[in-house]
Amino acid sequence: MSDYFQLQFTGMAFRGVASTTSGVRTRAANWHNLLHRLGIHLPYVVVHDFGLLFSASEEDRGQIALDQAAMEAVGVHPDFGRSLGEYREVLERIDQSEVVRRARGWKLGDDVIAVLLAKVLMLVNRDWPEARKQAYLREQLPLDSDAFEYAYGRTALDRAEWEYFYRFFETLLSKSMQVRHAVEQIDLDTLRLLSLFGGSDFGSTPLELVDLMGLFTMPMVNDIVNFSLQILPSVLEAKRLKDAQTYSMDGFSGIERVGNLDNLMLTEFAYPEEIFDQKFIDNELYYYGRDRAREEEQKVHYLILDASASMRGRRTVFARGVALAMIKKLIVQGEQPLFRFFDSRLYDTVRIGQHAHSVPYLLSFKSERGRNYRKCFEQVLFDARRLREREKKEVVLYFFTHGQCHLPEDLVMRLRETVYLFGIYILPGERLDLSYVSHLNKYQVVREDSLGNTSQRTDAAKDILRQVGRR
Repeated sequence: MSDYFQLQFTGMAFRGVASTTSGVRTRAANWHNLLHRLGIHLPYVVVHDFGLLFSASEEDRGQIALDQAAMEAVGVHPDFGRSLGEYREVLERIDQSEVVRRARGWKLGDDVIAVLLAKVLMLVNRDWPEARKQAYLREQLPLDSDAFEYAYGRTALDRAEWEYFYRFFETLLSKSMQVRHAVEQIDLDTLRLLSLFGGSDFGSTPLELVDLMGLFTMPMVNDIVNFSLQILPSVLEAKRLKDAQTYSMDGFSGIERVGNLDNLMLTEFAYPEEIFDQKFIDNELYYYGRDRAREEEQKVHYLILDASASMRGRRTVFARGVALAMIKKLIVQGEQPLFRFFDSRLYDTVRIGQHAHSVPYLLSFKSERGRNYRKCFEQVLFDARRLREREKKEVVLYFFTHGQCHLPEDLVMRLRETVYLFGIYILPGERLDLSYVSHLNKYQVVREDSLGNTSQRTDAAKDILRQVGRR
């Protein structure tokens, strides 16, 4: 056990919120490690307490109360004991916040919790007079639940270690009003949107965490979030339907290599146990088949968003808000969405569900380049052909752009041979004057005046979403 781990675990004697399982304490260790990636060091005990306020239900945490036995075991000085009593009062006030109560109900990912802790406690970290806090950023706590199974540390602290905790709590108490204000400033709409897409419960890179932090400070992001939440309810009403056919031929449709153990043929039990186990692993057992799902060619829903300067302002809000809702609808339907930005180049592909930072990236991406539509769509064509030929997948291409997206007709025709084309044009003017649109499988035009009217903008978005997944 490292000295750093022992220091942090002994500090749990000062905790103000009880954690009921070692798994909860392990999750708090992950928050601590993610904060270090952001360049913020805080005592593990404070990360544990504040994180539980934002995340843990009553079943996963105990009451807000000091552990008197643990405090006596480490020999807390009366002055420090009074500071800890005030700390408990701060936790109680924060626990009563509407922001905290609603955040608990949304089951946020660990990356989101870590970012919330950074926002709430950043001022405390800045003013905390601890010389070693920068050096401690190199340390990580183990994410092994066994390490947190035993009781809180009872090791006596030396003078420097006492000052480490005492100075932090004194700084926290002196900034308690700013901390409570930071809690109330958290945008609930942004938290709600993040909860709909889930988050990472394991490691995120520093860049992903910075993108996530930026969501709470960028005005344009707030506009996109609000618009997305206006149209998402219609998406969430959709349900995934399994396209299955049921056969009744003496109760079974036939004999298959794949099935439920309840439908295993009785003759398979005649094998010795070792052979049976090996056949099960190798999928060589026979089952009676009852249901047969219709096999269809897998689809990849490929979204590309124009990020050039012509899409700034209300066009960006509309395009990204609809793209987010479209992605959520596809996920609900069991489809595979991926998206990319483009301007004078085509940016990296993000597959939703594999990258926890995908939503912050989509909301906050900025482009400083010009535009080269031919080059970008030629690369899209190359990628689509690879998906069809190598992965045997049908590709549906949705592209969000404006009325000046000029493409050669021959390129559009080659694209149509490979993908299903659905263009969404957010016009800067009254007319769409592009010669190739007749070659698209489907396209939708959103007029400039629709973007300035809340109800028309919502109707236009819902009209596009109704067409997603339909041919």
